[in-house]
Amino acid sequence: MLSPAVFDLDDPGMRDVLGHSHWHPDIPGVAEVITGGSVRMECPGREPGGGILLCGPLVVVGAEPGDVIVVDVLAVGRPGGGHDAGGHPGVIGCAPPGPVAVPGEARGRDVGGCLIAPLSAGSRLLLPVHVRGAKLSVGDLHFPRSGAYDCGEPGVSGWIDLRVSLTRQGVERFRVTGPMLMPDPTPRLC
Repeated sequence: MLSPAVFDLDDPGMRDVLGHSHWHPDIPGVAEVITGGSVRMECPGREPGGGILLCGPLVVVGAEPGDVIVVDVLAVGRPGGGHDAGGHPGVIGCAPPGPVAVPGEARGRDVGGCLIAPLSAGSRLLLPVHVRGAKLSVGDLHFPRSGAYDCGEPGVSGWIDLRVSLTRQGVERFRVTGPMLMPDPTPRLC
C-alpha cells in the first residue's frame, strides 16, 4: 500500500508519513504550510473492505479557532500519471473542536468534511478552523471512468495539489460556519 505523504511543491524532498483513520484534534500534524503555500498530498487507495485512510493532518501556520482556511484545488491525479480533470477528494476537512474521535468518513459542520464531485481542480473550499493549526486532512480520491457518467471507484490512490490561505476571524467576519464550496465553473462529466 502506498504511504500517504505530504510535501511542499517548491521543495520536492518528500516526507513519508502514516495516515490516520479518524478526525481528532490531538493527532499531530505531519507537515506545516504557511498562508499562500502550496502542497502535494499523496493519498493511499482504500483496501478492500477497509475504511478511509486520511492523509495529513497538515498544520496551517498561524491558524486559530474562528479563522477560515481557503483551500484551492490546483490539480488531482493518479500515481505515475498526470492531472485528471475529473478527479476529486472523497473527503477533505479540518480537525473537529472536541476531544471525541470522529470516523474518517464523517462529513459536515464539525469536521468541515465534503464529498462532492465539483471539488475538482479549479475549485475553492472555505473551511472554518476549530483547533490551532486547522489540521487539514484529505483522502478517498475519486476518478471518473472513461465515458461514464458516475465518478468511478472510490478510494483510489493518487495525489492532490492544494494551495492554502488563511483568513483571520473569517467565521465572524463572513459568517462561515460550515464548509463552503466555490466550484470551478468549467463543466465536468461528474
